[in-house]
Amino acid sequence: MTNPQLTVFSRTKQGCLLSPLLCNIVLEVLATALREEKEIKSIQIEKEEVKLSLFADDMIPYLQNPKDATRKLLKLIHEFDKVEGYKLHTQKSTAFLYANNKRSEREIRETIPLTITSKRIKYLGINLPKDLYSENCKTLMKAIKVDTNGKTHHILRLEESILSK
Repeated sequence: MTNPQLTVFSRTKQGCLLSPLLCNIVLEVLATALREEKEIKSIQIEKEEVKLSLFADDMIPYLQNPKDATRKLLKLIHEFDKVEGYKLHTQKSTAFLYANNKRSEREIRETIPLTITSKRIKYLGINLPKDLYSENCKTLMKAIKVDTNGKTHHILRLEESILSK
């Protein structure tokens, strides 16, 4: 909006202390709209239904039917962009696909305008693969063995002897 007396911008200066807070407020409005959207089905994790995870400016929506739900999600984000001016960077956004078969995976890849991976995705420095244990725990144990020169059993024995005293 431009007026000779008043100019309003929808951005904050780089390094502004309010910037993360304002971003979170804006994202929470989008998150609420996503949670309330009935056409986007959540997934079941144990006894809890989960639709999205939020951390700082990162959002992970969990979609039960990705082909249809992604269209609805992108439409919701587009409508949100009109009101809030918050844009989704499709070139920076990645979809992690759990598909049952190659045909449905191919169909989903053709309809979603995002980078799609089906092996793993890195989120907040953690690899999230289909097999979470082997990707993270085994890799972490190997790194610990390398860092301790394979002497983890000596450290554990030392801890046991110290704790028993």
